Amino acid sequence: MKFTINKEVFTKDLLNVCRIIQPNNVNPILQTVKLVLDNSGLTLTGSNGDLSISQNIPLFLGDKEIIRDVRQGGVLINAKIICDIVRKIDGNEVTFELLDDSVAKIANDKTVFKLNSIRVEEYQDIDFGEEGTEIKLKREEFVNAINEVSFAASQKSSRPALTAINFVGENNLLVLTATDGARLANRTLSVDIKDRFNANIPSKTLVESLKSVTNEEFIKLFISDKKILMVFNDSLIVSRLISGEYPNTKNIIPKSFSYYLEVNASEFLNAIDRVSLLSVDRENVVKITMNETKVEISSKSQQYGSAVESLNLFKYQGERLEISFNSEFVTSAIKALRSEDVLISFIAEMKPFTITNKKDENIIQLITPVRTY
Repeated sequence: MKFTINKEVFTKDLLNVCRIIQPNNVNPILQTVKLVLDNSGLTLTGSNGDLSISQNIPLFLGDKEIIRDVRQGGVLINAKIICDIVRKIDGNEVTFELLDDSVAKIANDKTVFKLNSIRVEEYQDIDFGEEGTEIKLKREEFVNAINEVSFAASQKSSRPALTAINFVGENNLLVLTATDGARLANRTLSVDIKDRFNANIPSKTLVESLKSVTNEEFIKLFISDKKILMVFNDSLIVSRLISGEYPNTKNIIPKSFSYYLEVNASEFLNAIDRVSLLSVDRENVVKITMNETKVEISSKSQQYGSAVESLNLFKYQGERLEISFNSEFVTSAIKALRSEDVLISFIAEMKPFTITNKKDENIIQLITPVRTY
């Protein structure tokens, strides 16, 4: 195996693959990156056991030659070492040569590295097959949808299903839901779906996959009962699904409300940010007090004192109402909406409330209030 490759292209794609590889993985094979050179170009593969990436570097990009002096073959190299070398080595090109089954050489005109290598046959089999239900999405739509719900997924592994984003497809609708038990984010997309499916996809996988999304116009997803495959321009990303039944959230989102507050998102977020400076001993809890003439956000601290701020831009409908909530939950929900103005709808003091963008009814954020005494 031998090739000389454009350093800029090699570095970019190598780092894209190596970022998911864990240097301290208990399986030493999963500490390596797999390099395979054939007629399609150089394919780089990396995995952490749950998430795997395959990146192809073609021999030519348009009329520009990327890889030359080709001798086909494959090898495994420690991911951290090869990434550091390729990133720091000088020159516009890098030459890679497999000297024998256990030694690989990386060099330019003035520097030579000889690295221990592992036979490519030692690498685990990874299924990058296009199986299951196929979904085609615009890149921007996919990126926005993940960002709009992923923040609400649980970070705790005690309930594995809640660390996922639940994908449900039927009737040409794709519904994405994330919840940690105290908040919920729900996004509905119109897509062409033939078969019904319900899959729990690790939130971290989906967020990590966004780093591989660059200038693609469309992204393809293949969702089966065991895995999700994401297909980009020259990248394949595959992840296992999380087993277990996802909570039934259909009946959690209220259908009717008694109180409505419209606010300017920027003013509301800034007010919460300032007032929550004194909520450190109450787990970021702040209180909002509303009537038709005044809306105030406040917090109290036995150690530091109290803070209150009135909003200038608001429209409130309903009787006087007080509700306490986790300021970080509300802040994350509003930021995910990416809207200049937001509508907050309430049922009662201790009932979950929703945060929505009036211009887009397909995204709903749900927050559970905090009881205060």
